Amino acid sequence: MTLNFETGEPVVGLARQRELIEAVLGASSADESRWLEWKSWHDVSKAEGAFAVSKAILGFANRMPDVAAQWAEGHAYLLVGVEERVLHGVTAYDIEKVDAWLGRYLGGFGRYQLTYVPVDNGEGTKQVMLVDVSPPRWGDPLHTLHKEYQHFRPGTVFHRYTGRTEPARPAEIEALTERARRATTRVSVDVTLTAGTVALVAPTEGLRGRIIGHYREALMKQLDNSPAEPDSGAAGAWSSTYNLLRTLQNADHRSADTFRKEVEEYLDDLDTAVQQALVQQIRAAGSPVTLKLSNPEDQNLTKVQVVLSLPDTVSAHFTDDDGGVDWPTPPREYGTATLPIGAGVLTRTAYPGPHAFPPPRPDSPSIEQEEGCTVIRFSPVHLRPHETLTLAPVTLHSTQEADTGTITGQWQATATNLGGRVQRSLPLPTQRLELAPPVLFGLEE
Repeated sequence: MTLNFETGEPVVGLARQRELIEAVLGASSADESRWLEWKSWHDVSKAEGAFAVSKAILGFANRMPDVAAQWAEGHAYLLVGVEERVLHGVTAYDIEKVDAWLGRYLGGFGRYQLTYVPVDNGEGTKQVMLVDVSPPRWGDPLHTLHKEYQHFRPGTVFHRYTGRTEPARPAEIEALTERARRATTRVSVDVTLTAGTVALVAPTEGLRGRIIGHYREALMKQLDNSPAEPDSGAAGAWSSTYNLLRTLQNADHRSADTFRKEVEEYLDDLDTAVQQALVQQIRAAGSPVTLKLSNPEDQNLTKVQVVLSLPDTVSAHFTDDDGGVDWPTPPREYGTATLPIGAGVLTRTAYPGPHAFPPPRPDSPSIEQEEGCTVIRFSPVHLRPHETLTLAPVTLHSTQEADTGTITGQWQATATNLGGRVQRSLPLPTQRLELAPPVLFGLEE
């Protein structure tokens, strides 16, 4: 058996905590790893139980940040009261008391959260202890045992290996010493503007509203022009088996409400496509913004991520030179039957043709609205010493004038193998664009 659990995100919330416990119930002992450990039973009010839990916490805390980042965004989890195929449960103590019992062995280390998760597998509700150990960081010291237990002396450094927690070997001690040394080594990169401007354009809501309104009116007219349904009481129309089959073949089994719903869903997709078409006009007439990322140091940088924050008056779109406008497929004309299998494909109408909405490219930036800002997260990249890379271009536009001729954003950069972050302002020039009235679907400005 293997652990059936998605490890890409931290375990947050009761539902996901229970999912992890259920995954452990269906796993095997070989599935314990560098980020997950489980124990059938421990009483943390006793020295044996408090030491066992503390040992696991210290082992997770003494991992390397780049290794830990492979699972659950660096978090690690200890479950007590569950093992493969058996839900034991534990005694739920007051959290403050548990922290005090563990603190005898952990000293001042407190970068963990402890909770009890109620689980019922058909034999009554039982409490499972879940300890979430925060991701290790560059610059963290070595975390040591603070109270002697059996043959483990104070100062022992535990390390989490695959499936087990043991005293650290010399190689791990050296790596953890390097982790601590990097407290004085911070990421140092620079982000500069290579080319591009923020396009200043007139608002497009009115134009888009007219386009959508035009199509809504045209599509809804089909309800008025649809043929009347056959009179079920007219014996003559149904007397012939042949006529009955012809009627069923040509019938549209959608109700008027179903058709209206299809129209509104189509118009939502159409509005998205119209926005995409306008952005492509802006991209063609203007100049997408291209940023350059540079590493001036002699050290390799891994997974450097640049995040650019702009005022929320600026709209951002990934510039994909290979992409066209993804026009949605309109609803089938109301009152017409679905073509039988093998009869061919629907003839294209005067409406925009069918295209699937493609998934985003793997290297495309993430663009979101957060707390009054437009936030662009570029895909992480590796940088060799003194290397310069060009980030994916983005199309930026705004409907508000900039008094100074520039719009100022803020960028920040982090790396997974060094601590700290770089954060600086980035002025972007603006460019007024007078777009030609778009001739879309026979409509003009």
